[in-house]
Amino acid sequence: MTSSSVPTLYQERNTFIHCRDPRVKILLLILLFFFLFLAGSWQWMLVLVILGLIQAAIARTPWKWMAVLWAIHIPTFLALILIPAAGPLFAGNFAKVAEVATAELRLILAWTAAILVSVSMLSTMDAEDLTKGIRGLHLPSVVALAFGLSYRLLYTTLGEAFRIADAMKIKGVDLDPKHFFRFIWNSLRISLPLLFAVVRRAPILMSALQMRGFRTGHVRLGAIDFWDAVYFLIGLTVFGLAVCDRFGVLSIPVL
Repeated sequence: MTSSSVPTLYQERNTFIHCRDPRVKILLLILLFFFLFLAGSWQWMLVLVILGLIQAAIARTPWKWMAVLWAIHIPTFLALILIPAAGPLFAGNFAKVAEVATAELRLILAWTAAILVSVSMLSTMDAEDLTKGIRGLHLPSVVALAFGLSYRLLYTTLGEAFRIADAMKIKGVDLDPKHFFRFIWNSLRISLPLLFAVVRRAPILMSALQMRGFRTGHVRLGAIDFWDAVYFLIGLTVFGLAVCDRFGVLSIPVL
């Protein structure tokens, strides 16, 4: 495995989501954050999960990214249910177990929705789009610099990890997950040179971003078009309905 095989989330396509303005996408990601805290019921979280799946299908997001990022949290999901339900389960109070499972369902759906929506949206923005969107919203330049550097360091770290792993194979250091303890030990042996490699590359990346004006000035983006406005209004409408339902302004029997 070489650095050329580094998996990337961004996929260059000509879908409806890809063509939307990065400023709109970033605003919707901010709305997503508030939605997760303000929406009161698991039904609204289910709505967001469905919208996330629809967006992922439209954006043709690589399903492996979403599956892996979701699967990583399976132990967390199980812990959220099993730990609170352990007492009632051993006591034979299955009604209480069902009540606990229902209470935790909202959190699990919120976690799932956050993964689906954010990953499907980020798969349509490369590092350049992300930082342009942040600068286009006139956020502090240090924010654009931090996001741009972090995004690039992620792939730099993956690339360096694969390159070092290839080089270490000559010394018999192989990352074979079939042998768990050897895998952990060899991962630790690779982590130290990886750390030095990333530390060495980080100042270079930061200097390159600074030379491109990430600390000063604003980027010029085109005007928000009709479909950008429609895309944002869909997200704003769902957010508004969920918040109104949470505070009793809106009465929806189903939700």
